Amino acid sequence: MAKRDYYEVLGVKRDASEDEIKRAFKRLARKHHPDLNPGDKQAEGRFKEIGEAYAALSDPQKRRQYDARGHAAFAGGTPWGEGPAPSVEDILREFGLGDLFGGIFGGRGGGGGRRAVFWEGGPAAASAKGADVNYSMEIGFDDALRGLTTTITIPSAGPGNGAPGRGTERIQVKIPPGVESGSRIRLAGKGEPSPGGGPLGDLYITTKVRPHPFFERKGDNLYLEVPVTLGEALLGSRVEIHTYEGTTKVTIPPGTQNGRKFRLAGKGAPRLKGGGRGDLYVTVKVVLPERLDEESQRLVRELERRNPVHPRSSMTGVSM
Repeated sequence: MAKRDYYEVLGVKRDASEDEIKRAFKRLARKHHPDLNPGDKQAEGRFKEIGEAYAALSDPQKRRQYDARGHAAFAGGTPWGEGPAPSVEDILREFGLGDLFGGIFGGRGGGGGRRAVFWEGGPAAASAKGADVNYSMEIGFDDALRGLTTTITIPSAGPGNGAPGRGTERIQVKIPPGVESGSRIRLAGKGEPSPGGGPLGDLYITTKVRPHPFFERKGDNLYLEVPVTLGEALLGSRVEIHTYEGTTKVTIPPGTQNGRKFRLAGKGAPRLKGGGRGDLYVTVKVVLPERLDEESQRLVRELERRNPVHPRSSMTGVSM
């Protein structure tokens, strides 16, 4: 059976805003939640489908990849990556759905009985999860590709019993290879305490990557402009360049034109959760001498006489 379009699954347009996608997810997740449909395998399957669609469209990077390539953008065909599909419990934890449902599934995964359902106020509201905290982190271009482990200081969350946090807390954060500006890393239980004594909220770290002086990144691909001399372009050469796996050499064939692009497969940015790397595209920029002495000018004229080209011949007779 063909996999449905994620926008169709959530019932939103392709240009829907982040808030519209989130509202659609909340509405459908409530409707199809297995605890409200006990024993209904169809509802459970629909709930998993909704979670998968939201995992792709709620993440700006994954959404861009999906818009460009559809389901083929993800290893294994889903935003979860390769390996077994997540269970209902995994999806609940991934998106903190206890915050949405006010403890409705409090009995899942262990010995206690289920709590009564209260959408507004009531006993369930008293044990709602604490608020999530957003933290912006600026990192270098190299660190974004290679990943890094660093320490940050956040407000102390306290014991989660309703008391306000006191002081600060230093925590270690691991940034995976391949993040870009707008990527989010979730640290469970590092957010605000719950007013009613429920679980702590989560900490979401959003990365902002500083630009590189030579490399440009678009998705998982990197782009590099390499200057070459007129002789290297005309006669051909082997040009050494730096990549994020060390140095390598690019063959410049004889007669290479300015602006010609070469693709180095697998030399780009690491793919988040997908494995492998993107590609590196090298664009040749022919650099000409600014001044020529008289002998050099004579040689250039002789070169043109011996090797005539007519670059504007295709424009002859074309009028505006």
